[in-house]
Amino acid sequence: YILHIREQPKHSRMCGVGEKADRRPIDPAPIIQLRNNIVNAQPSNLPPKQNIIRRGVAVKTEWGEGWEDKAWYLENPYYFMYAMLADAETDDELHLLSDGKTRYTTGSCVSCLYHLKDIDQSEQGFFVFPDLSIRVEGRYRLKLCLFETIGHEVHHCKSIYSKPFNVYTAKRFPGMEESTQLSRSFADQGLKVRVRKN
Repeated sequence: YILHIREQPKHSRMCGVGEKADRRPIDPAPIIQLRNNIVNAQPSNLPPKQNIIRRGVAVKTEWGEGWEDKAWYLENPYYFMYAMLADAETDDELHLLSDGKTRYTTGSCVSCLYHLKDIDQSEQGFFVFPDLSIRVEGRYRLKLCLFETIGHEVHHCKSIYSKPFNVYTAKRFPGMEESTQLSRSFADQGLKVRVRKN
């Protein structure tokens, strides 16, 4: 599995605790691309064998040449990604506040695999977290964990960390940035992601 963070979280405004907490999602919405690559499965000038890949295409990445089975993983409904908060310095996972019952985050921390067109119009697979908010000011990273459901079991496939980002109080928050081309493209395709234009 190859996970590539296409949209890194840059900052956020803390949303606070309580029923009237002001939901302010991470900006920009984290977007992670999934690629499933079989490196050096066969020489790139030969078609894939039927017993290895159903419908592969030749690809060349920084990891080497191989066959990427787009049809297989883009149509797989059993992949999902879980996003959890981590300390930016220690990478310690942060789940509950000091009261022992309130989560650090609010909003959806789980994303299914979305089959969407990239900005170059190629069909790709993405995980998107458009409404994930953080309750407490601080400096954090996101730990992004890929899972696959196989039968009655859930298997952990891979985890990656985002770059560090800051969560500000309302007075210190510098404001949301203009939405990226990728986010606007996803919104045009029907994905519920906030789009902001300056």
